Amino acid sequence: MFPLAASFGGYYALYVAVLTASVRLAVFLSCLVSADRLINISKFVYFKIRARLTGHLPEHDWAFPDLPHDPAAYPKVAVQLPMFNERAVCQAIIDCCCELHWPTQRLKIQVLDDSTDTVTRQLVDDKVLEWSERGLDIECLRRTNRQGYKAGAMKEGMDLLIKQGYLYVAVFDADFKPEPGFLYQTIPYLEGNPSVGYVQSRWVFTNPQESYLTKAQEVSLNYHMKCEQYTHSAAGSFFNFNGTAGVWRCACIETSGGWNSRTTVEDMDLSLRAYVRGWKAIFLDNVTCLNELPASFFAYRKQQHRWTCGPIQLWSKASKDIWASKLPLIRKLELIFMYFGVRKCATHFVSLGFFCTLVPLTMFTPEVVLPVWALVHLPVCVTLTTAAFTPRGWVYSILYVLFENAMGTVKLWAVVTGILDLQRAQEWVVTTKLGSSDKRPGATGTSVPLPSCRLYVNELAFSGFMLAAGAWGALAGAQMGMALYLLVQGAVFLAFGLNAVDAGGLLGGRLDDDVVLVPVNAAGEPLAAGPGADARRVPRSAASVGGGGLARPHPAAVGRTATIPVIQLDAPGALGALGDDEREEGTGMVFRKMEAPRLNRLNTIQAISVLDTVGAYVSGTSSASPSSDGSRTPDSVKAEAERGFATPGPMPGLMGKLGDMWPSPSSTLVAVQQGAAAARRGIPLPASLRAGRRPGAEDQHSD
Repeated sequence: MFPLAASFGGYYALYVAVLTASVRLAVFLSCLVSADRLINISKFVYFKIRARLTGHLPEHDWAFPDLPHDPAAYPKVAVQLPMFNERAVCQAIIDCCCELHWPTQRLKIQVLDDSTDTVTRQLVDDKVLEWSERGLDIECLRRTNRQGYKAGAMKEGMDLLIKQGYLYVAVFDADFKPEPGFLYQTIPYLEGNPSVGYVQSRWVFTNPQESYLTKAQEVSLNYHMKCEQYTHSAAGSFFNFNGTAGVWRCACIETSGGWNSRTTVEDMDLSLRAYVRGWKAIFLDNVTCLNELPASFFAYRKQQHRWTCGPIQLWSKASKDIWASKLPLIRKLELIFMYFGVRKCATHFVSLGFFCTLVPLTMFTPEVVLPVWALVHLPVCVTLTTAAFTPRGWVYSILYVLFENAMGTVKLWAVVTGILDLQRAQEWVVTTKLGSSDKRPGATGTSVPLPSCRLYVNELAFSGFMLAAGAWGALAGAQMGMALYLLVQGAVFLAFGLNAVDAGGLLGGRLDDDVVLVPVNAAGEPLAAGPGADARRVPRSAASVGGGGLARPHPAAVGRTATIPVIQLDAPGALGALGDDEREEGTGMVFRKMEAPRLNRLNTIQAISVLDTVGAYVSGTSSASPSSDGSRTPDSVKAEAERGFATPGPMPGLMGKLGDMWPSPSSTLVAVQQGAAAARRGIPLPASLRAGRRPGAEDQHSD
């Protein structure tokens, strides 16, 4: 018995009774949370075994029609890019979305910039102007206030898109990097299935090795994406839109009430209203989108507070609509009790209330006995199966549990804030990203900043409590295993309280055990290893993703005026100054790429139809003489170049804007010609997707 029990008399007996009842309740909740996870994992195993035996994937339940051959017949698609003071990544996302494969005349980029930072606004304006000059339909919308935060900005932008007749809208946060073929992998599902309201792709991460904090996030999010979202979609249950890296049907947004800022999870709110109104959704496991994990503990706290508090708010605000809907009773119960009650609420009470509060209290109260199966066996089983969705996740399983428990103070307080609907429940703070995976103008010179000097009182208090309980148990010589757990968990709480988990902190160093050397060329594209190959350090997780898409270099960190090259046929006197890589093989033609300030732009920087003319030279199908009207033919231009008479000017077969064929500011003309077939706009690409090939189908079919 506790030594001071006699001093408290009957009060101690009451304390023991209350603690015993609390432990039993916590064990019950822990069983519910564990059962939910194990059921999800069992469903995942079933769907994977079925796919392996039959070749039938969940997305095969949906039509995937061919896209039209005529670019003018393509549906009008918009891309919304909401952002706020995200200086380090704002230009990268604009570059990525402007490089999406889709006919130019059927694509619009809408940048929703609420930034108050002058540098960020200038960077955004520069990129918008650059791509506008390249011929893309791109605009930047700014509001005079941040009413409604992200939801408010997207609502105002959506109103304009609906008036302009756009059918679909893709949404990307500023730290995401979609592959060029993203729209070809997602839009057909919306085109072929009128009942589908949105399509969600799977997140993959650029910086899981940046610190222990980012690695723990990767384990958690991989389970959410690869298991929860996958199984709920395959089983026809509700799964929420993740706020980014997906495509919405504009009619679905409009009929579901549009974007609403009543909670801090506007994405979950809209997808829930769409589900209640009968709209379907598809999760595409084979379509991935890169994004950056927050390496700052402060930013991560704000993100998790929003992600935890928002669903609790939505639970109370949407329950009435769920009960009043025409959903089957089993679906209503699943939503109310399992989705919100267990996954969004009970999980956080178990994490902090059971493992970090009640368990330490039992060290001082030997009368209360914890069942070993509830304290050890079941949590270990759940942890290992959760970590199994991350490569080598078992190595970080203990780290994942300790970090998740340490975040319990933030998450449980967010639950309480949401239940009571306190003022802080409406707090919407943008998760700051460092841009470490793709340094842009305005970013800091180093990808790993110095950790801040913030101290977190709640974490420090729990650290002292758990260390004291662990030390008491160790000195008492009873339950040494539990005492060791409390000491380790208390040390992790201490690290969180001292902000030692920030990138650059005590526990914020890189985990370089998962880094491989990938040979790349000057443009950053992977090459086969060979003599003289430039080997750069690339995280394995970033080198192995892409959902079947082609790897491409990140946009170079340069200003706008240096990214508008002008193609010019050069005079003979300058031939000696050009590099071999700029001399076109087979034609003798020599091209030079110049920066915009050094040469007046010709017309609006119209590009020469290099692909058509060079293709004619190589195939030998071009005419050997000028046309009857005296215009220059490919062979006549070739002859002029060989004689030194080639001059700047337009050529037959003008393709359009320069941005349609120039992949990056550092590319040579040879690289332009080699990649032009995959970069020209107005032509349906890639052919495999247009011909009805589903994302990831190359794993099961041959060309």
